[in-house]
Amino acid sequence: MATKLDPRALGEFGLIDALRRRARVARSAWSESIGDDAAVLRPRPNTELVLTADALVEDIHFRFATTDARSLGHKALAVNLSDLAAMGATPRGFLLSLALPPIALPERLEGFVSGLLATAKKYRCPLVGGDIVSSPVWMFSITAVGEVPRGKALLRRGARIGDRIMLSGDVGGSALGLQLLEASAAREPRARPFVRRHLRPTPRVEAGERLLRWGVATAVIDVSDGVVQDLGHIAQFAGSCAEIDIEDLPLPRGFRAACSRLGLEAHELALAGGEDFELLFTVGPNAPAARVFSKRLGCPISEIGVLRRGRGVVARRGGEPLRLSAGGFEHFKTLSLPSDK
Repeated sequence: MATKLDPRALGEFGLIDALRRRARVARSAWSESIGDDAAVLRPRPNTELVLTADALVEDIHFRFATTDARSLGHKALAVNLSDLAAMGATPRGFLLSLALPPIALPERLEGFVSGLLATAKKYRCPLVGGDIVSSPVWMFSITAVGEVPRGKALLRRGARIGDRIMLSGDVGGSALGLQLLEASAAREPRARPFVRRHLRPTPRVEAGERLLRWGVATAVIDVSDGVVQDLGHIAQFAGSCAEIDIEDLPLPRGFRAACSRLGLEAHELALAGGEDFELLFTVGPNAPAARVFSKRLGCPISEIGVLRRGRGVVARRGGEPLRLSAGGFEHFKTLSLPSDK
């Protein structure tokens, strides 16, 4: 029977030991993991390691009033896996630094760890180490490790004027889910797909790996801070203007109607809401059509625009540029759109 995760009863080292037994790290890639001063990874020949880190702080990135602990554990790892996906990397493992209040509820910690380790198992990305400390609020930081063939990692830079802009899945659902949670409308049947999209995002790990193997992408980024904000990074590296047509923007079913009920601008939320964790990438002018990408990558792909001469990101509807009140999320910057981030 698993040990109850009660920080006060177990103490720091007892809690670490309980996590070690639950993580069950295979020894194929990791010759040493939880229990020593550091983990030891044995990379495969002719590969490079890809590392990413993401920190989430209670009442800044999440609130227990609008999320359950199991979903929080899933999302904590999923957002890092999304970064690995954008590099085309295969997940290998992760480190967890966990800060907990001394009176952290055991049931809440149980839920968080269950969600975290279930996602780790699904994506074959084991917990291999980290740290546990006390804190006034919940805070955790994950450092995920991935692997790519040497010199083949997908990057934000590399796009050129004339490249076409592609997007996996759809956007706006997560931001709408947050709005529904904030409006206490999350229990409505029509709200559930959007709320789930916000609480339990799906990282495009397999699509990223396939995109790397195909070798046609000129630049890639994941959509975490909003389409406009993240596409702006690609455009900046390319020294170009990214023009997108919102009529080509893939939106979830029922999205426009739900936005209308809440008095929200659908295109604004889709372009700037963020936390979609889809892949946004560019390809050359002569690359295959979006439907070919959908088949090869195993998920829906839409073509939403092109890189032209100029600077920044321009969203158009019927050929006319739209004025956006928010460009996406950025820490230390006040935005007109609320965000859990």
